[in-house]
Amino acid sequence: MKARAAALVRPWPLTVKLVGLLSAVIVITVLSLSVSLTATLTASTEGPLHERAKSLATVMATLVLPAIEFEHTEAATERLSALSKSPDAVYAAIYAPDGTLLAQWGQVPKASPFLLPVLLATSQVNAHHLQAAVPVGDTLHSSLIVAFSRAEQENQRAAIIQSALLTSGVLLPIMILLGVLVATGIVQPIRAMTAIADAIARGDRIAVSQLPSNRPDESGTLARAFQRLLEQEHEHQSQLEARVEERTQALQQANAELALRLRQLAEAQEQLVQTGKMAAVGQLAGGVAHEINNPLAVILGFAQGMERRVPEKDPLSLPVRSIVREALRCKNLVQELLTFSRVGKKTVESVDLNALVRSTLVLVEARARTQEVKIIPDFAGGLPILQGNKTQLQQVLVNLGTNALDVMKKGGTLTVRTFLQAPDSVCLEVTDTGSGIPEEVRSRIFDPFFTTKPVGEGTGLGLSLVYEIVQQHRGQIEVESQTGVGTTMRVRLPAHMGGTAST
Repeated sequence: MKARAAALVRPWPLTVKLVGLLSAVIVITVLSLSVSLTATLTASTEGPLHERAKSLATVMATLVLPAIEFEHTEAATERLSALSKSPDAVYAAIYAPDGTLLAQWGQVPKASPFLLPVLLATSQVNAHHLQAAVPVGDTLHSSLIVAFSRAEQENQRAAIIQSALLTSGVLLPIMILLGVLVATGIVQPIRAMTAIADAIARGDRIAVSQLPSNRPDESGTLARAFQRLLEQEHEHQSQLEARVEERTQALQQANAELALRLRQLAEAQEQLVQTGKMAAVGQLAGGVAHEINNPLAVILGFAQGMERRVPEKDPLSLPVRSIVREALRCKNLVQELLTFSRVGKKTVESVDLNALVRSTLVLVEARARTQEVKIIPDFAGGLPILQGNKTQLQQVLVNLGTNALDVMKKGGTLTVRTFLQAPDSVCLEVTDTGSGIPEEVRSRIFDPFFTTKPVGEGTGLGLSLVYEIVQQHRGQIEVESQTGVGTTMRVRLPAHMGGTAST
């Protein structure tokens, strides 16, 4: 009983569905085509007819103007009768401003007195006629109405509709037959299977639900076979993706380790080159400084003696003072060269970094106050004890602080921080709010005798000395700078884990 009921409610075959769909499409197409052709005909014929009626009415208004001006209605009627030569003209009439009919040609329909002003002011279109209304002259306020027949347009419209219906009647059986041939239930399933096979060949991931496997015919059998194949392909693809992901992660990790090793190698190579450069310059600087120091001391001594003996108003006073000033500058340069050449020859002792920084900041506070620079100390507590030379480390902070003050002549903020970056690494940071270091010269700031200061204001040995001292302490120095914002000099020093410094 249930099987019989199921057989009775079976869905319509695909052929019936497609034939019904195509029939509906044909009917809709016929209706749409008829409406479209009718609209096209109206647009293509009504416009020219209206323009022709308007033009002819304007010409007739010009012809009857003299007769109306002199109230010769017979002459006006004779002029209107010329419209009989136009095959489309039906009637014409001239009305006075009060609605009085002055002249006419043809069978003019009677108009209601209430509708007459509307007819005289506008053009009218009805099922049979197209009426054009124009004024007669500029001062008479009379109106001319000319009506034209629309019979030809209606005949054309009927012919087009008849042709459309005839064409549709021919196409409808053809489309129904085509639908019967196509809707056999084979083409669509085969196309679906073909599309899925192409997608599998391209490597696309296809969902099993896309297959029409629930059909009871041969296409369903084919779909179920595809489904089994697709499930196996999904399993293999998942396994392959898992292996690729695993290998990709391993490759990324290896690349990261390689990049780290390359970066460390580049840094080590750069430090090695810089260390060799500093050593060579140090030897050269030491030799040159020793050779220059003795004659410079003689020159400075004689110049200072002359400065004491020459009166202030003497013409030689200014040159002598200039010699003394420049000789003192050369003496300071020689002392810096000697200091630079002797780096690494000091004793090593335990150093409390916080205490060292506090005592060293006193040396730069006076200048900072004169330049309205605010010093902000930020010391971390519980730092490990360092092993190094106090004098050299103090020189590092003095040089970094002096360089920071040199770029904040109009005030700013100098921040000095100490912190523990790692259990075996202590950091000292000196940050200013100056103009920053241009990117194109950052790689050269640690080179000996390189300076961005004006001539006479720097020797170019301050940061070179800092770099050499940090290297001698097995540390590193880094630079972070942003033009117009400021610069941070960060010194990393290895910590001695035998004790803890004060806070």
